Amino acid sequence: MSGTRESRDLLSRCSSPRELRRLERDQLDELAAEIRGFLIDNVSRTGGHLGPNLGVVELTIGLHRVFRSPQDTIIFDTGHQAYVHKLLTGRQDFSSLRCPEGLSGYPSRRESEHDVVESSHASASIAWVDGISREKHRQGDRTWTVGVIGDGALTGGLAWEALNNIATAKNRRIMIIVNDNGRSYAPTIGGLAAHLDALRTSARYEKALAWGKQHLLSHGTPGRAAYDALHGLKSGIKDALMPQVMFEDLGLKYIGPVNGHDIAAVETALRRGRSLDEPVLVHMITEKGRGYTPAEEDIADRFHAVGPNSPRDRAPGGPRALRVDGCLRRRDLRTGRHAR
Repeated sequence: MSGTRESRDLLSRCSSPRELRRLERDQLDELAAEIRGFLIDNVSRTGGHLGPNLGVVELTIGLHRVFRSPQDTIIFDTGHQAYVHKLLTGRQDFSSLRCPEGLSGYPSRRESEHDVVESSHASASIAWVDGISREKHRQGDRTWTVGVIGDGALTGGLAWEALNNIATAKNRRIMIIVNDNGRSYAPTIGGLAAHLDALRTSARYEKALAWGKQHLLSHGTPGRAAYDALHGLKSGIKDALMPQVMFEDLGLKYIGPVNGHDIAAVETALRRGRSLDEPVLVHMITEKGRGYTPAEEDIADRFHAVGPNSPRDRAPGGPRALRVDGCLRRRDLRTGRHAR
């Protein structure tokens, strides 16, 4: 996988979401591969958040093909997963990533009209979605407000307070995309993590329900009677076996789980969500470090943040690496200031 200029034909053509939407469906997997090659080559050279962005390539491609940024507002939480968003909105010079006066490692209003909230950390995106969508509604603006939030950030209380507020907003165009890779820096733990893990396996319920219906109805009148009796228990069974009911009980439509690395599936889910014309939560399953074997095999943090190194090396540069091509990383020891 290479990120050289010669191999970036599709990526270099996608200087805006409009150009991305002009690509044919069969070109999108190649584009995803080019983006991963670019990230591996460039972020490994400068340092930055590599693993999180390798995990959101297809999700971000689908997001920008379905929605119309900047008319539709897109907010990332946390903002370090926005590198692919930057590439697809015309920012393809990563040579000074996180350097003074260079490309920010987070969304930046100074850089682009596609960046609305300068989010670094964590759990605030849904509150921003709530506030921005309220003002859009007040002005009669029917564009969408979309929050992309990681499962780690979703554990924050601020996120749940905002979800509770949004649940009453039946006439606002809001989409919450949960980027669920089971991790923040390290594996996500706690009650919500267990809840999302259960959602990942809820497809088994649908398969079991379909099998039971088919099996019972194939046995004539007795089977029909048994099916009718059991069908009355469906709601209770669903509450027990399908934890997305929690989101639906909050008043949010739920779509998922969706394979976040299947661009066609991502687009289908997002278009379905748009068609509902009300607040909806789309649950995407992704893999941090996707497509880069050293990151996939790094159980500790999947190359969450790397220092400078060659893409051919198995180990990333340490988090305390200080200087890359003249740029100070992590902390300028002379001034005590953090780098971008």
